[in-house]
Parts: sequence; structure tokens; C-alpha cells
Amino acid sequence: MNSAGPSADLRRALQELAVNPDAPPDTFARVARWRRACGDAEAAATWQTWSLLPPEQADLRSALAGIWRNLGDHEQAAGLLQNVSWQQLALLLQKEDLEAAIQLQGQLLADPPSLPIAELLELLHLWQQHQQVQPALELLEPLLLWMEQRGETPSAQLCNAMADLLEQQRRFAEAEPWWQRSHSLQPQQAWPLMRLGHQALRTDQPSVALHYARQVLERDPSHGYAPRLQRKALIALEAHRSLALLEGSTPAAHPASSLEPPGDGFWDGCRRLGLIGFTDPALLCSWVAHLSQLASTPEPMPALELWLIASPDPLWLETQAQALLAPLAQPHTITSWPVWDHQRHGALDRTLEARAALPGWQERERKP
Repeated sequence: MNSAGPSADLRRALQELAVNPDAPPDTFARVARWRRACGDAEAAATWQTWSLLPPEQADLRSALAGIWRNLGDHEQAAGLLQNVSWQQLALLLQKEDLEAAIQLQGQLLADPPSLPIAELLELLHLWQQHQQVQPALELLEPLLLWMEQRGETPSAQLCNAMADLLEQQRRFAEAEPWWQRSHSLQPQQAWPLMRLGHQALRTDQPSVALHYARQVLERDPSHGYAPRLQRKALIALEAHRSLALLEGSTPAAHPASSLEPPGDGFWDGCRRLGLIGFTDPALLCSWVAHLSQLASTPEPMPALELWLIASPDPLWLETQAQALLAPLAQPHTITSWPVWDHQRHGALDRTLEARAALPGWQERERKP
């Protein structure tokens, strides 16, 4: 909450409300105007409602305690908090009484009263301010469990908080599904993608790490850390030509191809192609040559779809594909993807996998 200080007159009004909840409606309206000016629209709406419909005394005392606590007046706040409450826990943390805070938190979690998300996030922040990760987890874990038992979906903020706390304890494998849940709830976030990318590097999945880094840069081209992750992933892949492109230099020429092209008629009807694990563009050249021969036919040509899957040199292969497909008249898409995914790629017309033995490739069997 923005805590721009109230005037001396308004402070007196807040103190009066603590002892006289039947104050005139204008007193509540003045607090509402102050909270609105501070950018706290939710609190402003509450106080404005109370100017029309007086609050329960317990609700009023809790709101006043929150105001005083955020203004740093712990004595005023403590005088308003009579029952065991989350606000009392926040107050103890602000007063740096960690031993009492741990005891009170255990008492609250035994039979937890309602806890708004904003207050939960504040408590987690206060614990982390004191570098107390374990009590923060002991607060968040059971509350998330109870939410799920009630059929509620934790917000992306809570998923991020849980993942971050687990990572601070180096429990990276446990944090990963929480980052994934957060990403599924708010796909435009960059933070979960970066953390998933670093976890992919830790688990020796550089193609996946590169994918996440590029996803971040699609969302935020000026992201400060994604280029570093992208470079680390390419180094782990030993993708030297892609690294040269990333650094703006000329990549080394690709060695002469050893791939044997498919026979006549192989490419008939192939408009959607997947290539798994390739660096050599020879099969692309073969496909494009076939498509070029069809350009003179009078029938309209459908759009082309090319998936470059788990390439060991992905940026370089993309540039080769773009150059080869650019002269064709039909529209086309080129997509790099880190792993084979049946849901995405199972319906392609043909999917070819790189192989060491000649002819250097093998067609992936299509499964329903």
C-alpha cells in the first residue's frame, strides 16, 4: 500500500475513529479521498462505502491497524489489534520480533482465518526481508494446499512466490512445476520463462533453455538477461554457426553434405514438414526443389509449414530455411521447437529424423 503520510488533521481523525466508530460520514469519506490520492483504489472504495454504510467495529479496527502499521506507527497499530490475527503477525515482523512471529504463525495456521492474497504476499515479503525463507514456505505451502482442496486456482503471483522460495532453498526440481503453472496462467510473463530456462540448463537441456530465452525476447526484446541465457544455451549445444550469427559474424561454411536425398515422388503432397535433429540443410534443398517444380501449375498452392525440431545448430538452420523458402510464391511459416511434441507435430505430412548411418535420415512413423 502506498503510505504517503496523512495531514495532522487527518491523523487526528484516524485516532478519533478508533475510539468513536460512529464518527460523521465525512470522516470516512476523507480517509477514502486520501487513500485514492495514494493510489490505493481498493481501500478507497472500502472507506467510501463505509461513509454510506458504517462498518462493523472489528472491520474498522483492522483497517485502522493496517493504516497505522504501514505508516510505521506500531504502537497505534498494536492498540487496535486485540485478537490473534494475520495483521498481528505482520506487525511482529515489522517490529523484528521473529521468535514471537514464528509462534504466532504456528497458532494461526492451526485454524487459519481468512487471508486476502495481498496480505499473504505482504507477509511473504516481510519474512524474506528478514532472510527467513523457511517460515515463508511454512506459511505459503499449507495455504496453497487448502486453496486447491477448495477447488481454487492459485494466482500467478502465488505460483511465482512458491517457486521463488523453493529456488532459494535450491529445490529447483520442485520449483519447476510452479513456474510452469505461473506461465500457463499468465503467458506474457518473462520471469517464469527465464527461471525455466535456467532449470533446463541445469538439467542438460540446452535446446529447451534456448527456446525459453527466445520466448522471453519475443515478449521483451530489450530484456537484460535473456541474451546471456541464449548464449549459454548455444555454447552448451556447441552451435558454433548459430553463435557466430548471434554475435554478428560470418559463420563457417557447412561441410559437404553426406545425406542421400529421397527418391522420386517422396515429396508429393508434403506441405507440412518436420525435421528433427538436423544441421545439414540438404533435405530442405530437396523439398524446396520439388516445391519449385510445382510453381508452374495453375492450381493455387497451399501454405507451407516447416518445423525445425531439436536442431543442434538452430539459428543457423533457420537462416538457411528462410533463404531457401523466400523465393517461393506460397506463404510459409518456419518454427523452431526444442523437442518433438505429438500434439504439435503429430499431424505433419512428413517428419524426418537425423541419423548417423546412411542415408542420414529416417522417417518418423506417424501414430494416431
